[in-house]
Amino acid sequence: MVRKMNRVEKIRTKKLNRLRRIKGFFAGILTFILLITLLYIGLEIVDETNRKMMYMEDPSFLSYKRLDRNNMEVVFCGDKYLVNIAKVHMVIADVKEKTEDGITIIKKFAEDKGKVVTKLVQDIF
Repeated sequence: MVRKMNRVEKIRTKKLNRLRRIKGFFAGILTFILLITLLYIGLEIVDETNRKMMYMEDPSFLSYKRLDRNNMEVVFCGDKYLVNIAKVHMVIADVKEKTEDGITIIKKFAEDKGKVVTKLVQDIF
């Protein structure tokens, strides 16, 4: 026997399903971040213990050293990279600006849609 749901029960189940999907999404992201963090920590620990055990003074898995005011040397997996700090700051500022613009657009969109929905609800009731 199939029981038909009324309108309130349908809305409630849709809301619960949406909340479950959102929680699952955030749980997945947090799990991914945790796994990446644990992997990095494990690589650092194994690298450090092997270097101590074998008395190696080679560049480690990941390290950095500031050369002067504008440059930094980053060592990743034994390869050395020269990084210009000013360029890094410019990229970070650009990403920050784009993110802030995106957030303001989303907020404005949500406000506009909220006003439309509120007006529709008020017109109905």
